Formats: sequence, structure tokens, C-alpha cells
Amino acid sequence: MGDKYPPDAVWQMSSKYGGSKLASLIASHYVVVERALKDVFERTGVPMECLNFTLLDHKGQVASRDYFIINPLGTFDCLHIEKSEIEYSKEMPGEIIGIDKYVLSTEKLRSAPDFFRIKGDPYVYVLSHTLVDELRQLNPTNVYLTKLEQA
Repeated sequence: MGDKYPPDAVWQMSSKYGGSKLASLIASHYVVVERALKDVFERTGVPMECLNFTLLDHKGQVASRDYFIINPLGTFDCLHIEKSEIEYSKEMPGEIIGIDKYVLSTEKLRSAPDFFRIKGDPYVYVLSHTLVDELRQLNPTNVYLTKLEQA
């Protein structure tokens, strides 16, 4: 986003969902976390954007000023192509249009950062065991992890 991101960005809680307890992670397609988790991600040294915003509650009142969209820059080529279940475009050979099963290449992971998005499916984020262990010490809420197979 760079300088396109507004310094006074505001998000508002949806009236579709009740409750006002703030979770450590609050979004699905983006990684949106409270400051404590953001600080852990930043310590990895992975190049990323950390975009702050004000979170308003259902009534439009400030619920928090300590949430951030964190976005690791770029993607990382980590898939084991033969063992993953990948759907390719018929019109554009080699272009991935879907992945049903992710299998990570142990060899490729040797040079992987602690936090990255998968090349071919940038909506999927991968965290190293080291990063996961550090995050667990914070006992975050609303964080669900899936262990990915390696080959």
C-alpha cells in the first residue's frame, strides 16, 4: 500500500455479529492482529507492511487504536508441485487457479522466512514453527493454525 494507505484509517465492527470482546486476530483474508502479535511478527525481520487503524465498535465508538493489518511483502515458492493437488488454468498453462491440497517442499523451506504468503495462492499464509511457538506464548484468541504436510 505504501503511501496510499490513509494515516487515519478506520474499520467498524459489523452489526451482523454480536459481542464486543476484541480478539487477537480479527480478519480472515488479511492478517489483522492486535499490537502484541504484530510485535512478534515484526521481530522476525520479514519485510512487511504494518498498517495501523482505529477500530470502532457497533455504535461507532472507538474500541481500539492498537490493531494492524500485517502483510508480508511478496510470495515464496514453497510448494512440492508433484505432491500438492493443484488445479491449473487451461487457457494459461502454468497458472494456478486453485489448490486443494498443500504439500510444502522440505528442500524449498530451508531458505524460507518465518512468515510468508504462498506463491500461487497468496491468500494462504505460512508461519514457521519458531514463529508459532513465540505466538503461543501470548495465548492469542481467534487464531487457528493448520499443520501443512511436507515432502
